[in-house]
Amino acid sequence: MKTHRIRVISRALVVAAIACVLLTSQGTAQDSKPKFDVKIRDEKAVVNAMDDTGAIDPTQRINFNGQNFAGQGFYLNIRTMNNQTLHLSHFPMFKIDERILQPGQGGRFEAKKGDLGKTPGGRKRVGYASSWIIDDIHITQTAELHPTKAKPGQKRLMNTVLISYTIENKSGRAHSVGARMCMDTYVISNDGCLFAAPTHPKKILDGIVLKDKTLPPYVQMLQIPNLDNPGYVSHLTINIGGKYENMNKVVLSSLRAGFGGWDMNAIQAMGDSAISGFWATKEIKPGGKRELAYAYGEGVAVPLGSEGRFNIALGGSFEPGKLCTISAVVADPARGQSLTLELPKGMQRVDGKEIEPVAALAEDQEFSSVLWKARVLEPGEHTIRIRSSNGMTLSKIVTVTATK
Repeated sequence: MKTHRIRVISRALVVAAIACVLLTSQGTAQDSKPKFDVKIRDEKAVVNAMDDTGAIDPTQRINFNGQNFAGQGFYLNIRTMNNQTLHLSHFPMFKIDERILQPGQGGRFEAKKGDLGKTPGGRKRVGYASSWIIDDIHITQTAELHPTKAKPGQKRLMNTVLISYTIENKSGRAHSVGARMCMDTYVISNDGCLFAAPTHPKKILDGIVLKDKTLPPYVQMLQIPNLDNPGYVSHLTINIGGKYENMNKVVLSSLRAGFGGWDMNAIQAMGDSAISGFWATKEIKPGGKRELAYAYGEGVAVPLGSEGRFNIALGGSFEPGKLCTISAVVADPARGQSLTLELPKGMQRVDGKEIEPVAALAEDQEFSSVLWKARVLEPGEHTIRIRSSNGMTLSKIVTVTATK
């Protein structure tokens, strides 16, 4: 009996010893498991630096329509949402083979188009288009609600109007065509509003020609001629980008200078200011066309080349061997936009293709997104880079360091 008890105790001691060894080895393994410190920082954006999120608040914040005696547009009326005046007369003029014409002076108008369809990214376009045909020159004006630039972290507001002209030569011979935008300026309560521009910092502008190096990306119209307290400020955006030609000259003047001729003298406003923007006269060959544009409203219009802006978001674990997620959040995708994920040697793509298309936005969406899964293979500094087909590149630098 005593021998049996000794054997049982001995077996218990052996089991306990084995358990102790196992627990000790497990504890040692857990204690020896490497730990990692992960730090993430942004690399400077390439080509198209972002000054806002790119997201758009779709709420319409400006009123506009087209008026003329033919009922087809071309003579714009742009007002605030509170129906406050942002200009008086506002219309184009064209020089066609030395003839100076306003739409309606000869020719005919085609029916106004009420539905502009959608942007390449899937956002519904709000506005109208109408055409004036004079001989074999077809001129289509499109007026469209358009977003303006935003402060960092804020959404873009729909508070300006993009006005474009497509001039097509459908004849069998070349024609020379120039264009001019004429506006009798009036901001909220001031028929003699004066001007400001980034090419002339800290100056009130009155009676001046802006061209060449002094031509700014936009001109401001000040309700009150005081840079520190200007009241309401409207903006004429000159630099639209994309496929459109920009104005090559802007004249800040007075209504007294007249709109009857082609050019406009720069004289002081004297209580009744006006502005004209010019596109140089150029030859349009048979079957050719010119596309011109500017914007007017509360803010500075977003250049058309900024479609498809995106940000990078990272998730999951960046410890070696574990899964992490890499996503690109795209605002207002461009037509046919795609994103390419570039990973360093120390990382491996697990899910998602190297090149992924960006889906168009649904009606209720603000962003489109692309998602990849990956893993870190070894400690070190890893640059995750995403290149967009619209020319923009963003990077995140992930530094993984083993710690004791």
